[in-house]
Amino acid sequence: MRAIRVPNGDSCSMKRILVTLVAMIAPIAMAEAHAEPLSSALAKAYHNNPTLNAARAGVRASAYDIDIARSAMHPKITWRSGIGYNSSAATNRGTFGIVLDQTLFDGLQTTNNVEVNKARQRAAEENTRNTEQNILFEATEAYMDVVLTRRIVVLRKQDLDFLKELTRSEIARHQAGERTRTNIAQAEARRAAAQAELSLAHAEAKRAQATYRQVIGDEPGNLTGGKVPVKMLPANIDKALAIAAKQHPALLAKRHLAEGAMFNVAVSEGKLLPTVKGAIGIGRGERVSAIDAMAFDGSAMEQKAGNELKVPIYQGGKAAAEVRRSKEDLGKSNFTVDVQHAEVQSKAASAWAQYQGALATASANRAAVKAAKMAKDGMMAEQAIGQRTLLNVLEAQADVVKAQVKLATAERETVVGGYRILSAIGRLGAKDLGLVARRADTETR
Repeated sequence: MRAIRVPNGDSCSMKRILVTLVAMIAPIAMAEAHAEPLSSALAKAYHNNPTLNAARAGVRASAYDIDIARSAMHPKITWRSGIGYNSSAATNRGTFGIVLDQTLFDGLQTTNNVEVNKARQRAAEENTRNTEQNILFEATEAYMDVVLTRRIVVLRKQDLDFLKELTRSEIARHQAGERTRTNIAQAEARRAAAQAELSLAHAEAKRAQATYRQVIGDEPGNLTGGKVPVKMLPANIDKALAIAAKQHPALLAKRHLAEGAMFNVAVSEGKLLPTVKGAIGIGRGERVSAIDAMAFDGSAMEQKAGNELKVPIYQGGKAAAEVRRSKEDLGKSNFTVDVQHAEVQSKAASAWAQYQGALATASANRAAVKAAKMAKDGMMAEQAIGQRTLLNVLEAQADVVKAQVKLATAERETVVGGYRILSAIGRLGAKDLGLVARRADTETR
């Protein structure tokens, strides 16, 4: 096959065309490369949101309450020293010693108190998971709000451009004697209204961007839009309710607090039981230990050991009242679990209904947009042959824009509705969404 030769002039023209095409395509390609999906924005919110980071810090702090509770049964070593003057003997006398004190039995108060703090720690972790899901849902709403408001700005801009062109056309026809001044006034009035709607749309877009920065912690760039997480959604409302009752973190937190309240009853009851303490020490002088048997009162070095048994007989009713109060707190915690269970079920059912309503609304609005566009095209064709007025065309255009805005809103509600279900059933955590692995700074002991 014979090669086709291109003249030099044509070659230069082709080069210029190629350079122009590259210049036009490059910004589009760069924009697509830097486009941020919803998952990326959620990952930023997971790492950057200050409310969530504060909750994580609270979990880490609560872990030390377990160590503090355990310390009650750990040995305590104390160095004691002092100097005093005896006026009757006219002598100075120094005292010093080192003593190891150990609680041998405290009515299981320490054991049960450790369990109380472990339960509270687990509750704190679940509350943090609940905060995490709330923040991620807020981030989803913020992301989709930016997408929606930007889309409405585009629709309003297209409407304004259409009305500007229509106004220019009416002015030209009026100058040609084909239109009246009334037609121009109608077009200009609708164009002014469209300009006002565009200004409001820009204001809403700025508000949405400010919320995005607050929740996600970054500037909204080129957002690609979100999709409904269909694969993660339960098959029906019954499964949604069952999942929510089993794993929603807010409900699990209340259950752990009720468990802690049960151990707290045992702590209060332990105050009615005997306590045993022991001590070993070496020293010289007077009253080096709090236990009477461990008083060093000689002038020479002494080594001593002793035990102390305390049996409560009457405590003025304080311990018994604490037991009764802790049992009432346990009953209150159990009722709180029931209240939280009902709230979780209600939110799951509401989220499911909202999602189904959003799906139906989006489907109806798609049909409405299609019908409105067909009606507008027909109105313009009939107006061109004098069967319709300009006002009919303007009203048809307004119907198209109205339907498009409603469709954009319904599609936003569909995506948000899917994530609302995940939040309501307890499946909107970072691990559930596959955003990140378990954070090292949330590990507890």
